[in-house]
Amino acid sequence: MRSYSYLQMYQVNTMAIKSYPIEWNKIFGNNNKLIVEVGFGGGEFLVNLAKENNNYNYVGIETSLTSCHKIKKKIFQDNLNNVQIILEDAKFALREFFSDNSINKVIVNFPCPWPKSKHAKNRLFDEKFIDTLSSVLEVDGELILTTDIFWYASAVKEKFLNNRCFEVKNISEINQLPFKTRYEKKWENEGRKKYLLIAQKRCKKSIKRLLEGDFELPHEKIKKVNFDKLQSLAGFKKSNKNKTIVIKDTYTKLDGSEYLVKVFSEDEGYIQSYFINVIKMKEGWLVKLDDIAKAYRTPAVKEAVNTIAKELEN
Repeated sequence: MRSYSYLQMYQVNTMAIKSYPIEWNKIFGNNNKLIVEVGFGGGEFLVNLAKENNNYNYVGIETSLTSCHKIKKKIFQDNLNNVQIILEDAKFALREFFSDNSINKVIVNFPCPWPKSKHAKNRLFDEKFIDTLSSVLEVDGELILTTDIFWYASAVKEKFLNNRCFEVKNISEINQLPFKTRYEKKWENEGRKKYLLIAQKRCKKSIKRLLEGDFELPHEKIKKVNFDKLQSLAGFKKSNKNKTIVIKDTYTKLDGSEYLVKVFSEDEGYIQSYFINVIKMKEGWLVKLDDIAKAYRTPAVKEAVNTIAKELEN
């Protein structure tokens, strides 16, 4: 069976980046304008757009591993060099990986509306996301939303108007997108109407990014470890307005020279799971983010390291 390792050339390993926001001109090797699709699904729209308009660079953002594999196969089959994808939450990715005034268009096709109020936190278009769009889009850059739900388009339009950094065109009914997506075909078969909303950036709001600053592995040195405290760390929780840290469990190496602490943390709604090492050294102990931990060095991650070190030394 043929190896698919070559497909990794189309996906940016965002956790391996040394400095954020990402310098996309270096990723693509040119200074072409940038178009981003959020939630590309099967990849039909993004791949066809990249084929038809090769004077732009394209970035797709998805949370589905299956969707990422499907689109990478399409990119390879069409031999495209102007498409890269990110496996990440779109709210986090747009804010952290794109610099101010760097994106020409953000495209969102048929997002889930999350209609129930108890699921409101899952909706893409909230106040902070629209603030992010006002920052990362170029002046006169556009957010293009296509949906089969009129009330959803209307609600999103109202949020853009409240933001005051966008000129929002009237919602229009459309026959079809330039390239049909899997969901568009499904809605057509069900006889649903399709609606287009375009919001054009006119001004910019300042945003706070989590990944600015020091990118070294966070670490602390302590003289000794309170082993009773170490064993009782599971269940420890620390929370403030923007950060939450929860210690889930601790694991011990047989010779007692190293411990692993499993941590969940949250930064403004962005959740990560990772391990923190507690390692015996010649003099004292080192508390640090695990070398192979798949975690961004957010404020909550750095605080988790500092908090564990303080708790163990007390």
